[in-house]
Amino acid sequence: MSIPDVDHSGRPTPYHRLATLRPAWSAWSKPLLTVAAAFIAYVVLASVLLVLTILVLALAPGVNSAIDVTSGDPTSPLDVGIALAMGAMWLPAGLVGVRIGGWRPLGPTWSIAARFRRDLLRSTGAWVVLGALAVVGIAALAGGIAVLVGSGADAPVSASASSGEGASVLSLILAVVLVLVLVPIQAVGLELALRGMVLQAVGTWLRSPAIPILAVAGISLIGRETTTAVVLPALAAALAAAMLAWKTGGLEVPILLTATATGSALIVSAFAAGTGAGAGTSALTAAISAPGTSAATLASTAAGPAHAGAALAGGAAAAIALLVVAAVIVVVVSRRNGLRLLEPVGRAASDPAPDPVLI
Repeated sequence: MSIPDVDHSGRPTPYHRLATLRPAWSAWSKPLLTVAAAFIAYVVLASVLLVLTILVLALAPGVNSAIDVTSGDPTSPLDVGIALAMGAMWLPAGLVGVRIGGWRPLGPTWSIAARFRRDLLRSTGAWVVLGALAVVGIAALAGGIAVLVGSGADAPVSASASSGEGASVLSLILAVVLVLVLVPIQAVGLELALRGMVLQAVGTWLRSPAIPILAVAGISLIGRETTTAVVLPALAAALAAAMLAWKTGGLEVPILLTATATGSALIVSAFAAGTGAGAGTSALTAAISAPGTSAATLASTAAGPAHAGAALAGGAAAAIALLVVAAVIVVVVSRRNGLRLLEPVGRAASDPAPDPVLI
C-alpha cells in the first residue's frame, strides 16, 4: 500500500486528515500501530486496575463480598467508581496510542489549532451543556411516560430494578462525588481514543469523512449491551460526537457533550433508580459509558421486565434528541464561521505543520 498523499490544494485541512500534515505521520502502517498501541495499553491498564481493586476488596474487612456483585448499579459507589475508573483508563491509553503508536505530537489530536481551544467552548459551551441536559431530561421523561401508559405494567418489578430504592443518602452522595470527579476524565479519554484517534487513523487513508465517522460508530458498540434500548442511543451518541469533532475541528465540543450527558444521566439514574425515569436514563447511561465496563453492559436487562419498555422508550428518545442536538450545534457553528452545513472548520493551508516528534 502506498503512502497517502498530503493535500497540497490550498484548502483547509479537516480534523480527520490532520495525521497527513507530515508524510512521516501518514505512512500506511501508522493508523494500525496507533490503534494497536492504544488497545494494548488499555488492556494492561484495565487489568492492573481490576487486580488492584480485587486485592483491596479482598483485604478490606466487611466488603470482600462485593467482589461478585459489581453490576453497574448507579446507586452503588463501588459500581460507579469501578466503571468510571475503567473508563478513565482510555485517557492514558489514547495518549500512548497517538504518541507511541503514531509517533506524533498530541496537539493535532486535540484540534486543528494543535491545542485545546477554550475560546470555542466560551462561544459554544452553553449550547452544548443545555443540549446534553435536554437529552437526559427527554430520556427520563420518555421512560416515565412509558410506565404511566402501561408499558409492562403487569410485570412484577424485579429486585434489580428496585435495587436503588433502599440506597442510603450517604451512598448516593458518594456516588455523585465520584461522578463529578471521574466523569470528566472518562469523557476526555473516550473522545481522545474513540473519536479523535480513530477518526484520524481512518482519515489517514481516506479523504471523505463518511467512512471514518461510520467506523467510530461501529467501534462504539464493542463491549456494550446489544439491545435496541442501548444500541440506538449508542450509535446516535457516537455519530453525534464524531460529526461534531469533524465539524468543529476538534474534541472540545464532543468532550463537553459526553461529560455533561454522562454525568447528569448517572446522577438521574441514581436518584430515580427503580422508576420509569431511572430506567429511561439507564439506557442512555449504558449507551455513552466506556465500552466494556459494567455501566455499558447493563441497562434494560438490569431494569427488569417491568421497566424494559421504559428503557426502550428512554433509549429511543435519547437517540433522537442526541441527533437533534448535534444538528443544532452544527447549524450554530456553521453560521458563526460562515460555513456551509457540510463544510468543516479546518486548519488553514498556510499554517505550518506541528513540529515532528524527535524523542
